[in-house]
Amino acid sequence: MAISILHLRDLISNAEALSDRILYHLSLDRSFSHICADVNKREYFLSVLSDLTDDKNEILYRQDIVKDFVSNPTLLEQLESLAARFEELRNTQKTAGKGEYRMNVTGTTSPDALKNILQTRALCLKRALLFIKAYGELLERFDLRSRGLKALRSSFKEIYEKNDFSRLLTFCTKFEKFSSNGFWDFRFSLNDEGRIESYELVDHKYIRVSDPDLKKKGFSLFKKAEEAAYPCRRVSPTNDDLYERLAASALSELSGVLVKISEQIFEKFGGVGQELVFYEVALKYINALSEKKVQICYPMFSEDESVKVKNLYDLYLLMTKANPSDVVPNDFSLGQDGGLLVFGGNGSGKTVYLRSIGTMQVLAQAGLPIPCEIAEIAPFSQLATQFSEAEKEFCEGNDAGRFEQEVRELAEMVDTLKEGSLVFLNETFQSTAYAEGAEGLYHLLKHFSALNIRWILVSHLHRLEEMLDSREATVLHTSNGYKIN
Repeated sequence: MAISILHLRDLISNAEALSDRILYHLSLDRSFSHICADVNKREYFLSVLSDLTDDKNEILYRQDIVKDFVSNPTLLEQLESLAARFEELRNTQKTAGKGEYRMNVTGTTSPDALKNILQTRALCLKRALLFIKAYGELLERFDLRSRGLKALRSSFKEIYEKNDFSRLLTFCTKFEKFSSNGFWDFRFSLNDEGRIESYELVDHKYIRVSDPDLKKKGFSLFKKAEEAAYPCRRVSPTNDDLYERLAASALSELSGVLVKISEQIFEKFGGVGQELVFYEVALKYINALSEKKVQICYPMFSEDESVKVKNLYDLYLLMTKANPSDVVPNDFSLGQDGGLLVFGGNGSGKTVYLRSIGTMQVLAQAGLPIPCEIAEIAPFSQLATQFSEAEKEFCEGNDAGRFEQEVRELAEMVDTLKEGSLVFLNETFQSTAYAEGAEGLYHLLKHFSALNIRWILVSHLHRLEEMLDSREATVLHTSNGYKIN
């Protein structure tokens, strides 16, 4: 089974993956473009954010690993260096496999060619084994607290502390330097009819030839063992290519054994290098906030499934403003049921407030700290957003096009949302008549609440405040200085 430092084994998450549109609405893609310049690493990081988990154990699992990397700044860099070379070795193995496949298909295999492949296979396995030991010894040098990195370290130690590990290394060293020059020794088993039933390549140290004058040196790198030798004598085969066929078959079989062992190692640990990229970008994110002297908090889980955050900053503004003091933090609270209405004029900070909450929720459920003072969260199985599109995406005065798109998005949302979701609505139906927009939203919000779907709506439709009572929604208003009261 593959080792993972992102996911717990046998975990079945009920959470739905986030769409690229949600990441866009929350400006997560743009925020992290300021944090990580490497496009490939950033895209992988965002893919992990999108793969939402609502499992509290997995969230804590990642949190603790992040804390370990923060406490041991050089550990991640050294692990990534090993992982990069480990992946290069894996590619070497794949290349050798393609070469062997071509030779088998074309029928051009020969003992010399297979000898070279065997040497490559032996070297790959030897290096893979040495990587296992290097990984384990590196992790041994650090005081680790997280369950994930401790388990990774134990997995490596479990392999390289076994006696078979040293024996396998010695075996690989022997065939790494294997030469086709000189003699090869085979042991045969014959059936009752005198036909070859089985055969194998054997170490010359076990061979005792009856004619001492013709006795040869073998390719073994070891001293002669005290074990019983195989008494034998030389015979000349009637088939001139028998030696070659036997050698090719034996070498190919031995090479296949080495490949299988290597593949098991690559399969078990090969994914760790990619997962380290997530933590690399996570540390860049933490360092970026630290450089701006913004406080971070690892969220705790609330006992009653409510959400409470104190002095929450909007990540996108933090990354785009030259002076972090220009970004105004706000408190946020969401009860066990119902929703939250936020009213205010244009440019008063409503959308920024909504975005900061959504960003906080995604980062928190990915196991990352968030830019705030204190946070208690509840994991949600599904997040959904419906943001009024930017004016540039519509022709001037095309309110009908905007309204139709919003209706389609909301209809799809109603069909796919399930209990335990959290919905973010930004200026929905702002293009409709005041009364019609409020009426439509009222029934939509009532439907969400009936399904135990919590929601946050930023709007200018103040009539909703009259239509929803205090048990159904908490009402907030913007004030001067982008504060939310």
